[in-house]
Amino acid sequence: MKSFEQDGNSYKMKPQYMFSILLMGGLAGLFILGFVIHVPALSWIVGITAVLVGIQMMTKSFVIDMDRKEIRVKLALLRPPVTVSLADIDHFELHSVSQLFITINASLNLYYYKDGKEKIAPLAQGFTVRSMQRLLNDIEEIIGRHGY
Repeated sequence: MKSFEQDGNSYKMKPQYMFSILLMGGLAGLFILGFVIHVPALSWIVGITAVLVGIQMMTKSFVIDMDRKEIRVKLALLRPPVTVSLADIDHFELHSVSQLFITINASLNLYYYKDGKEKIAPLAQGFTVRSMQRLLNDIEEIIGRHGY
């Protein structure tokens, strides 16, 4: 369980800052470039975007609560948190996108049923399939340990 911190029967995913930090670094470079080439509108738009990325980085969370038998996920800034009962889970999906044989994005999604309809909750996103597979293994270990 390298990806989660345990607090009683609640497991909170450790913060993953790498993608957000790289994105904010690129945006900071564009922010400075906008002032250097005398295009302040570009700088302010990029600067505001960098602040929003920073806020999103601080507000995202992923908690597996075995007392309530649910998973709570807040991944996006403007979307409300998703709460999924463990009994409603159908399966997990590990999805990767490759360009020229190089994986450029990997995401872990949770498929569940609510009100008779299949829904999807994004759990995590990263650069490598290996990190998402480790995360999935940790989730299955936590859920399996408690009999699900």
